[in-house]
Amino acid sequence: MIKITDITLCTFNFKAAPEHKVSQLYSLLLQTGISYIEIDIPLFELIEETVDKSKTVLRIHYPTQINTFPGFAGYVCRLGSLETPLNLISEIQINDVRELNQISKYSENKNVRIIGLDDLLIHDYVNTFAKIKEIFSGRVEFCPQNRYYCATSLAAEWVLNKGENIAVSFCGSGGFAALEELIMILRIAKRHKPNMDLSVFRKIKELYQELTGYQIAGNKAVIGDHIFDVESGIHVDGILKKSSNYEPFEPTVVGMSRNIVIGKHSGKSAVEMKLKEYGVIPKSEIISILLTRIREESIRLGRA
Repeated sequence: MIKITDITLCTFNFKAAPEHKVSQLYSLLLQTGISYIEIDIPLFELIEETVDKSKTVLRIHYPTQINTFPGFAGYVCRLGSLETPLNLISEIQINDVRELNQISKYSENKNVRIIGLDDLLIHDYVNTFAKIKEIFSGRVEFCPQNRYYCATSLAAEWVLNKGENIAVSFCGSGGFAALEELIMILRIAKRHKPNMDLSVFRKIKELYQELTGYQIAGNKAVIGDHIFDVESGIHVDGILKKSSNYEPFEPTVVGMSRNIVIGKHSGKSAVEMKLKEYGVIPKSEIISILLTRIREESIRLGRA
């Protein structure tokens, strides 16, 4: 069974954020179908009334803090000791494949998180995954970092190669694999929770941007504002006939809609469809004239 832990709330500072906004983000993230959400002690003390401990993992500084904050589904501690409870996840930093020989000394730990391995995708990652699983007899969670811009691919490959536990963050916040991309990959490749309402991503995106001040690029996979903008003539014609040939999922799945953009690459089908959006039913000869003017104007403006 695939278990996803979201670590978004541990990746940036919420000290200046309104408490109700942070609580709202916590609740929205849980609606994405993740198994657990990870928070730290200061954040727990800020939104304690909102927290569902059965679905929350608490980040602690040392194992004895489990007694101070009981009841959570799990605890994460950097290099937790061997004598601690099974619900303590020992976080082990492995920066790249050159450091893999270090993990054997932690083999007695029953519950670990391997964080890092940024460059693993350019090596034999399948056999490396198998080696990691052989070393640890208990629960192994992978949390790939994104220094080489392939963390999401690594996260997907881990799960597709029977890795059951993975840690990610929304929009790759903090330099990790992107939650929304992994969930969509699993939805398409493994039919993982296919009936989940992922339109919640739109609300999370808006709140995330508000709290962090970070504007998500329009071409960002899954949640970018412009990923369903279509201009090319043959592309538009194909989408109108069978959208699944061009789009791995319908825009409505993530609470968006397709937008036909008119420009120098547009064809008759795109112009005709765009005019119909405005309630105009054009004659065929008019569309040909319009196409010439559209291309001229698009070239003059240098854009669609």
